[in-house]
Amino acid sequence: IGGVRRLENLGFKALAFQRFAQEAVAEGAAAVDKQLAARKRKGTPQVALVAVDPRTGEILALVGGRAYSQSQYNRAVLARRQPGSTFKPFVYLTAFEQTAAGAVELTPASLMVDEPTAFPDGEEVYEPANFEGEYEGAVTLRRALASSRNIVAIKVAEQVGFDKVAAMWSRTRVGTQAHAYPSVALGVFEATPLEMAEAYTVFANGGLLRPLKAITQVVDEGQARDIKEETPRRIARADTTFLVTNMMRSVIDEGSGAGARSGGFRLDAAGKTGTTNDLRDAWFIGLTPELLTVVWVGFDDNQPLGLTGGQVAVPIWANFMRRALAGRPNIPFDVPDGIVYADIDKDTGQLATPNCPRVYREAFLAGHEPGESCQTHGNESIFSKIQSFLGIGR
Repeated sequence: IGGVRRLENLGFKALAFQRFAQEAVAEGAAAVDKQLAARKRKGTPQVALVAVDPRTGEILALVGGRAYSQSQYNRAVLARRQPGSTFKPFVYLTAFEQTAAGAVELTPASLMVDEPTAFPDGEEVYEPANFEGEYEGAVTLRRALASSRNIVAIKVAEQVGFDKVAAMWSRTRVGTQAHAYPSVALGVFEATPLEMAEAYTVFANGGLLRPLKAITQVVDEGQARDIKEETPRRIARADTTFLVTNMMRSVIDEGSGAGARSGGFRLDAAGKTGTTNDLRDAWFIGLTPELLTVVWVGFDDNQPLGLTGGQVAVPIWANFMRRALAGRPNIPFDVPDGIVYADIDKDTGQLATPNCPRVYREAFLAGHEPGESCQTHGNESIFSKIQSFLGIGR
């Protein structure tokens, strides 16, 4: 097994990973059954899980269904389904690549209005909606990704060019082809959990995609022969990729993947939930610098599951990751050259002032950090206001 040697070198118990994965899938499937029963839904949903070392591409654990004795169909490897919102990080990656090229000016702190919007789509009009019809008004791109705002993702894709977004996905060479329509921002092509794991290695490797491998060596009659590795491919710049990975930390810390924290997972991580049209497929893809795991939940016949990635995939992911990384140190994501930080107001995306109640230390491409201070909360400090009230300094 490709990951065994690596895991032993790292001090992991290699075989435990597969056991942790199988246990997480079994427990998660039972929880999904209970949720469906409470809604008086019939059917047996399936679960797939893939865990890889994103630095090497070694597959560390793989579960293709809830019970091999009942079905030998390997959904992790063979079931191509729409990835939904798990594709959105590639939309923002395209935006930051175009910003670096000087074509647009978009940063994690850029504001975009989240509201019902109609998008021209050839001779037709595309009118998507956010989940449960909720809209937040003006939001930063970080907030939009954390809360998985569909409208903002499509607006960003429209601004940078739907063709550019489709081309970004084509560079990964996984899944089916993405077409340059507004809906491309919502992941309306198909990919397997294994393919999505390979695509997401980009976010752990500074823009390099690491091809996955299950076998590193073959021994024939005592003669060992190493399997030739595929060369990693450059998909995007290190600095633009880091911005997206850094944004995805908010998905887990405060967004649609926050269930991972309530599920007991404490290490620094980045990820993205995914829920497809009519709630057919539920996904979560999350990673630390040393472990990347994909979870998919759905029905084999593609009927709507009726549950979101945050509701069913995130708990399975957190269950596995908590066990797999128990006792491991908290390893931060590497910050590449060309990244600068600035304190911004969470609501306006502008440079924070002492009056701003919600401040976030945001990452930017060097030279693209905000130039204006927050006007909503004012520039005058509380101390200055007290001085003015008391007449001090007049």
